[in-house]
Amino acid sequence: MAIWKDLVGGDGSTEARKSALEVLRARIQQPGTTPLERRQLFESIITPGQLEDFQLQFTALTELTHHGKDLTTFQDDIMPLITSWLNYWFQKCGAAREARRKEKERSSRSSGQLVEENNLNSIYGYVVNMVRFSFNGFQEAEMIMLLEQLLRICKKTTASSDIKSVMQIMDALVTYGEMPRAMLDPCLDVLCGAYGMVKDVADPIWNTIRNLCKSHTAQNAVTALMDILRSPSGHDTRNTNTLRGAILLLKRIWCARGMDGIVTVSSAAVLNAFNLCLAADSSRLELEIVDTILDILEEPRLTEAIVQDGDWCTLMNLLSQCSRRTVTPKKVQSRRSSDRSSDRSSDRSSKANEACLKTMESLKVVIGHLERYCCRPEFEHRSTIMEFFMAVPRHLPHSTAELLVKYHTEERLCYPSNQAWLDASRQLITTFFEDVTKPPSIRLLVLQEIRDVYQMVMDQFDTETILHLVEPLLSALNEESDREILEGLKALAVDVAGHSQEEISHKAMVALSGCFRTDRPISLDIPDDPETTTLPRPRSGFTTRPTNIYAMEAATDGIVTLFLQSLRSSPSKAQLNYEILLRATRIGGKAGDARPRITALRVLFRLRSNASGAVYITNVAECEALATTLGRTLDSQHLLRSSIQEPTRSNRESRQEKSTSQSGRGQSAAGHTKSTSSSQNRTSEHAPRSIMPDPCWMYLEEHTDSGYPMDTALSCRALPTIKTEDESSMEPEPTHFLNIKLWLEVLILILQQEEDWEVYSYVLVHLAAQLCNHSLFVDAVPQIKLLRNVLCEQLRVGSFREPPAGSALKKQDVSICLFHTLTILLTYHQHFSKNEQDEIIRTFVIGVGSGERTAKYCIHALAICCHELPLSISKSLNNILQKMSQIITQSQVAVHVLEFLAGLARMPEVYVNFREDDYRTVFGVCFRYLQYVRDQRQRGSETPLARPSTGSESHSRKRESSGPGGPFIDTSMIPTGGHELPQYVYALAYHVITYWFMSIKLVDRIKYTSWITKNLVLVDASGREVIEEQSLVTIDMMQRVTFSDHDETLPDPRFSGTPNEPISKKTWLVGMSIMTVEMAMHSGTSQMTKRQPSATTYSTHNSRVAQRPLHQIPIQSQLSADSQEESSRIEVLPQHVLLHMVHTSLRTPRAVRPVPLPEDEAIDRAIKMFDRNTTVDGHKVGVIYIGPDQKTEAEILSNTLGSDEFSEFALKLGMVIRLKGAKFNTQGLDREMDMDGEWTICWRDRVTEIVFHVPIMMPTDLERDPQCINKKRHTGNDFVNIIFNDSGSAFRFDTFPSDFNYVNIVITPETGCSAIYDGYRYDPDPAKRFYKVQVMSKPGFPQVSPAADTKVLSGKSLPDFVRLVALNASVFSLVWANRDGGEYVSSWRNRLREINRLREKYAPGTQIFNPVASPSGVPGSAGGVAGGAGGSSTMTTQRESMNLRRTSGPGFFNEGINSHRSSVLSMATTATDTDAGGLFEGESLADS
Repeated sequence: MAIWKDLVGGDGSTEARKSALEVLRARIQQPGTTPLERRQLFESIITPGQLEDFQLQFTALTELTHHGKDLTTFQDDIMPLITSWLNYWFQKCGAAREARRKEKERSSRSSGQLVEENNLNSIYGYVVNMVRFSFNGFQEAEMIMLLEQLLRICKKTTASSDIKSVMQIMDALVTYGEMPRAMLDPCLDVLCGAYGMVKDVADPIWNTIRNLCKSHTAQNAVTALMDILRSPSGHDTRNTNTLRGAILLLKRIWCARGMDGIVTVSSAAVLNAFNLCLAADSSRLELEIVDTILDILEEPRLTEAIVQDGDWCTLMNLLSQCSRRTVTPKKVQSRRSSDRSSDRSSDRSSKANEACLKTMESLKVVIGHLERYCCRPEFEHRSTIMEFFMAVPRHLPHSTAELLVKYHTEERLCYPSNQAWLDASRQLITTFFEDVTKPPSIRLLVLQEIRDVYQMVMDQFDTETILHLVEPLLSALNEESDREILEGLKALAVDVAGHSQEEISHKAMVALSGCFRTDRPISLDIPDDPETTTLPRPRSGFTTRPTNIYAMEAATDGIVTLFLQSLRSSPSKAQLNYEILLRATRIGGKAGDARPRITALRVLFRLRSNASGAVYITNVAECEALATTLGRTLDSQHLLRSSIQEPTRSNRESRQEKSTSQSGRGQSAAGHTKSTSSSQNRTSEHAPRSIMPDPCWMYLEEHTDSGYPMDTALSCRALPTIKTEDESSMEPEPTHFLNIKLWLEVLILILQQEEDWEVYSYVLVHLAAQLCNHSLFVDAVPQIKLLRNVLCEQLRVGSFREPPAGSALKKQDVSICLFHTLTILLTYHQHFSKNEQDEIIRTFVIGVGSGERTAKYCIHALAICCHELPLSISKSLNNILQKMSQIITQSQVAVHVLEFLAGLARMPEVYVNFREDDYRTVFGVCFRYLQYVRDQRQRGSETPLARPSTGSESHSRKRESSGPGGPFIDTSMIPTGGHELPQYVYALAYHVITYWFMSIKLVDRIKYTSWITKNLVLVDASGREVIEEQSLVTIDMMQRVTFSDHDETLPDPRFSGTPNEPISKKTWLVGMSIMTVEMAMHSGTSQMTKRQPSATTYSTHNSRVAQRPLHQIPIQSQLSADSQEESSRIEVLPQHVLLHMVHTSLRTPRAVRPVPLPEDEAIDRAIKMFDRNTTVDGHKVGVIYIGPDQKTEAEILSNTLGSDEFSEFALKLGMVIRLKGAKFNTQGLDREMDMDGEWTICWRDRVTEIVFHVPIMMPTDLERDPQCINKKRHTGNDFVNIIFNDSGSAFRFDTFPSDFNYVNIVITPETGCSAIYDGYRYDPDPAKRFYKVQVMSKPGFPQVSPAADTKVLSGKSLPDFVRLVALNASVFSLVWANRDGGEYVSSWRNRLREINRLREKYAPGTQIFNPVASPSGVPGSAGGVAGGAGGSSTMTTQRESMNLRRTSGPGFFNEGINSHRSSVLSMATTATDTDAGGLFEGESLADS
């Protein structure tokens, strides 16, 4: 043995050592080795040798110990040997691996397994066998030695194979032996580290741990694992891996939960260990813990265990801790930024971020499982989970977030019943509302919850608490973009702004106003002195800044709501809201900004004031006509879109050439083309049409039911302006009032500078309606004057804004709106100087000649000026008539021109300075329109005089308005150019001729008769000159009044016939008259009655007979031969008088001789029938008073009294006349029994008579007639009714259902109702009171009145204007009523026809004239007021056709008035003055 030992361990040759070892192996293989020999052999084997001899040594040891199974005699010495070998070969192996790695990098060649690795692996296998078969023979210290070496290898190795081998050793130790208690913790530490870092060894390690947990040291092992988690050692990566491995292993032990013999672990202990482990501050650990919890929640068996153990609080707390990094990503980002100094820290940060993302995903799955548990009714830990949800809001799915918010609502966690209600509310706001990534539905739930909480606590807590609750929500208003949420925020802000505490209310107001805050002043710095007000230089008055358009909309809506609420309840808040609204109107410069601005404008334009200065909100926009003009109604918008058609190719090419030079034209803020010059404006009208954009606003009958009556506490003026007579001092100035000056200045800025077409058009449409309310602007005189300046200047030079390209609107549409506004503004003339008033007239005159469409509106305005500004009209009357004579080629203004002239004829104070040329101009206009109607008839054309409008013209027509809620008919769809308008034009032309002829001075009338007569004659197809019926009665009228202005005459009562004075009567047809002579047989006194078409006159002829000389014998006549008494002697007959009047020595043609009529009953009846046709045209008009708050027909007609203003107005319409015994046509009112009242109001001039049916003057018996049918039978059958509306609300056309009411002329005090009803006595001066007048027509009835669009007049001018409008409406109604069958024939024409019938019957073939009917379907009128056609004959002319559009008006007017009379004229002018000389030829007058 000694020799072998020397050979093996000596320094001999390699061959000698190998031989010795071979011999040693052979000896070991021989049986029967004694223990001593085994010992000696072992010592020989372990003798230190060379490195290359290790395989032989290890093989010999293996054979000696039977692969580690038999360690007898040397068991105490083998463990140090094996430990040293492990250490030695692990180091060698590490060096060899490093060398191989470097070699591989250089040569890129793979090499086989290293010898060192083979030796190390052999030792590992040997140790396994040692532990398996010889564990009991080792001391604990030896095992500790072995384990320590193994642990050192595990900590230092870079190869997973080493760890796997060590795990096999430890598994064998645990399985076949016992883990030393002292090494349990170090081993588990290494095992956990390897398990958490090396995936390849996970299964071996778990096998080891599982076996350990099955052993009697299982509890110690679990405790050791938990101790690892409880005592993290910082941020070292290995320690983190150890903790991670411990978590994973503990999870597997926990999940096994007693299965397969593994020890059962308490959930609380594990969760507690996990919680303590988080002190390591590692995202990877948090990920593993979350994944562990996820695995548990996915396993119902494990989840139930948690439920049973009651560990939900710990579990939720643990999840909350693990979600810290995912909840606050900024912290992760900051850490990442601070750790970029080295590659290692950067890699660590990257892994941490990756772990955070994975944790987030796992956390979402966990939350989904928890949500399902919370939905179980029987689940008892819902509150615990909800607290966790509240801690991880960013990871909550939408359904979970909604569940959490609803949980707060159900449990009332945000209400004061919960001690932490305020914190809960704020947390809910911060967590779910302020997070804009949350769905709007969830944010809305939070918002509604906070609103409900606020409603409960608003009066229970101090200001600080309330603000702490709502301030976060209010501050979010300006940044919010979701429209639904903005609506909720607006509602909350409105609620908060209504709080009684000023500080709280102020916060809400600041939040709302912050959405459109501007630092620019609103005022234009207009001086208060009206006389020094001049047009200021336009300056930038609008604020342009980036804005949140949706927030602006919501904020504006909120301010509007607050303004409406505070009008009565809080004047100070109303004033503040008003000022904020003014600022809101001035935010501009961005497309889309129009919507909030229009919202503010909408309520500001609804402001109205009563006579006492109290502000209220009207519920009617009152501007549909202008909205139709600009295409802002549905029908007009449709017509506009229909008018935009694709241009033809040629037009397109030419337009493209024109547009090339204009390509630089920009777009306005509203997306519309901005005009830069007049030439561009003209060119843009012919530019290619683009697609019409959808308008931002459309006119609707909006009802702003503010719910506040007119007696609101807020005033619109600093001091009331109307005082009672007994007041000795002024009332104190109100603390709060609306500064209307600022509002008017904003409007002026918009008119001057606005670029957004939507805003500009809104102001154009709505401004006039508000200006009607004089009481609102009583303190804004400088601004009113400035507005007048701006309007006149813009209209005069055309500097107003053009409609955008593609809108199908024209510049005239804008000018129409401006002219209408100026028409309303002129009623403020008491504040204007004479020059300013004259400028208004001049502006309208310019408008008359500036375009076909504006002419009508300017003519209407001038009609108003005749009443309001008579001096200025008189000054410019010559220019006005000249303009009208120039536009007679514009057939669509015919009605309006003639109505203007008809009204002007009744105002002698206006045309007091008329010259001969002026009269000629007036008559010339009438003749031209008559010629046009005749030409139309002659050509057989159905083209109406007022042609129907198309395109943008048709939509400007005012639709029939019946008030809010009533039926609405767009008259643009009505054929207003039908036959009824030429008929009306025809009637009006004669009307004007009649009145203007009577207006001429008596001494000058003869100058015009032949010229007028000549132009009333027409030539038929055969060249014969004939006269129409209406022309005949007009000529008859001129003959009657040329030399006399006498009113009607009365018959002499002496010719009633008495026995003492017999009367002889004889009747003749003389020309166009019926002449009756009544002769007193004794006295010789005679009465002549001349019945003409236009009048009946009575005259007395008394021949003063000289006393016979004494020497003269008595006259013996045949008539008195039989008489015995001289008193009964008859000396003269009626024929004598006629012969005396018409005798001439010349021979008279038979056709012109007087025609005697027989003295029989037929003639008497005919004359009585003739006398029933009055000498004036009669009209009936209802005058109805509507009292405060009256809406139904019954309560309106039951009125027995009216307001003082109504009474004053009604009495100025005419005269109060006693009905009983009245000798005139009372238009159905009883004249015998006072059944319709004792009195009525009547008005009459020389050709027209109006009887007013006034219900308050009629008997009222509500017991027998509750529906007032007796009154309704009169007003219900009147074509025209005048409605004095004191109800305070808009009048509805259908208030009085009737088939005959065509027109309602609605008069409304500009204050809304008579001042007496709002507690403030009206001004006794009618010139200082103003009324709105609007003509409402039945659906389908054309709108031809100057008040079809609302007009404003003073109380002084109101009666005359309304009476004139009513008269014209009645005439047109008569024409309209007979449009289908027959015609309306006037009284004068009826009388003419009666005369012609008598001549045809009693003197056939002696017709002096050949009168023809008026043009087919064109009725005449009494005195030219109205007329009709009896026949259907058509006339052609040999004259050159005088087409209205080709004939120059001025050339016509310059014809000489003393031109040669025609034969017809000569015959006409001598018809009634025929001499009697020729009557004796063939047939004596006496014989007749």
